[in-house]
Formats: sequence, C-alpha cells, structure tokens
Amino acid sequence: MGDHGEKSSQHSLVAHCASLPAMKQPTPSQPLVDCHLHSEHSCDGQAPLAALCRRALQLGFSHLCPTEHADFDPQDPGYGYLDVEVYSQAVTGCREQFARQIALLKGVEIDYQSRFDAGVRDFLAQYTFDLVIGSVHYVDGLYLRDALLDAYDPDTAYRRYFNAVREAAASGLFDVVGHLDLLKRHGVPRWGAFDPCHYADEIDAVLHAAVASGTGLEINTGGLRQAPGETFPGLKTLRRYRELGGQVLTLGSDAHRVANVGRNIRDGLALARAAGFKAIAVFVDRQPHWLDIGH
Repeated sequence: MGDHGEKSSQHSLVAHCASLPAMKQPTPSQPLVDCHLHSEHSCDGQAPLAALCRRALQLGFSHLCPTEHADFDPQDPGYGYLDVEVYSQAVTGCREQFARQIALLKGVEIDYQSRFDAGVRDFLAQYTFDLVIGSVHYVDGLYLRDALLDAYDPDTAYRRYFNAVREAAASGLFDVVGHLDLLKRHGVPRWGAFDPCHYADEIDAVLHAAVASGTGLEINTGGLRQAPGETFPGLKTLRRYRELGGQVLTLGSDAHRVANVGRNIRDGLALARAAGFKAIAVFVDRQPHWLDIGH
C-alpha cells in the first residue's frame, strides 16, 4: 500500500474534498471527526445512518465516516449481513440530505482472520470505500470474549491476539488497524490491568508491520467508556508507533448508537498531541488527507 504520508503530503484536504457532495470546514487544531462508527447497516448497529449524521451535526463535527462491519467467518452473527449496495445508497441519500453541512464518507471495518484472506481480497476488489479498517475479533477461531479467555491463560491469550493483529497489519489490505489492543476490553475485567510493556515485543511486531506496510492506526475512544478506561491503544503504544516512524492516525468513537457518536473525540485529539502527532488523517478514496491538530 506504500507510504501513506509520502503519497499525499502535497494534497490539501479541502482541495481534495471540494467535489464531495457535503463539506464543512474543520476548526484549525480542533478538527471534530469520527471515523469509526456503525449504523443499522451493521449487525450490531442501532440507528439509521441519517440519525448518526444529525447527531454529528449537533456536535459540530466536520467529517463522519461510518465503518460498517464486514464479517467473513460463518460463525459470526454479522456474516452476510452487510449489503454494500444498500449501504452505498444510504450514504448517497444522506449526502444529498445533509449537503454542504458535513463531509460524509463511506468506510468498512473488516474482521480479519488470515484463513479468510482470499475472501477479503475479493471483497475489496469488488467494492469501493473511502476508509478500510482491519480489526481482529477472533483468535484461533475463538471470539475475544469468554471463548478466548476461557481457552488460554492471560499471557497466551494476549500474545496470540497480538500475533493475529500483526498478520492484519502485515497484509497490506487495510488503511488502518482498528482498536489495536481490543482484547484488554475483556481481559481487564477478567485478569486485571493491562500493561503494554509486558507485551512490548508483540506490540512492536504489530507496529513494525504497520509501518512497513504503510498501514495507520486509529485512536479508538470506545475504551474510555469501557472497562480499560483508556483508548485502544493507549499513550505508550501511540508514542512507540511514532518512534518507529508511524505517521497515520485516525480518530473514531466506535459508536453503535446515536448517543455515542463523537464520544471522547476531543480526548483522542489530546492523546494524539501527547504522543507527538501534529495531524490526524481522514481517508477519501483510500488516501489520507491531513487535518492539523496543533502542538
């Protein structure tokens, strides 16, 4: 996929998005964007896309990118649920309804397991998106909740999980890695506090793979309203990504209902600054475009 930062460093977001049916100028240094959330087009989404747009407008957001679930494991409740054509029609309708008020993009969150790699590649060759997130929700065919936690001790579970995330990052299929350390959402209640330093080698392998493949990370603020009490990933991991040459960050609430649209995005911006980043990315036609977040 190449070096995202190098490919698009000369292109301004405003210039690229001028042709979009909806565009609202972001506030310098405080761009309010939500690039990970789910509508009723995801199996676990609870609201129409238009309702998410209205909420984002109420909050003063300039960009919204729903990322509906695409699942390839037949055991997953979302398998076969996403109808990309219907989803695309909903995006088009909302762009017309909210024209010039908000930049509405179209994304997808793919649950990645290496055994379904060919199916993912076929899917991405068939459909077009602005942003493609690669996430891991299964390890060894076991869902991250009780199935995985019951099968392994903490060290084994975390290490096998991060190896699966490394495979996603190395695949070159995705624009960003979703909620990099998601397992702590369920691991913290079962096993106690999560310390990324304990899994430094495994996390470094993920980050090296991401940098090498030109894959970014997201700051997923959902963890702030869940057991970990911090984003996915946290500050230490974000700083390490930056040290290794990582450049591309997106921000997302992981909202599945209207009330959580845009939740804690300002906290995510502060975290990005603390990690040493001066800009975040929004993706248009799978190319990153930069929004200044100050110092």
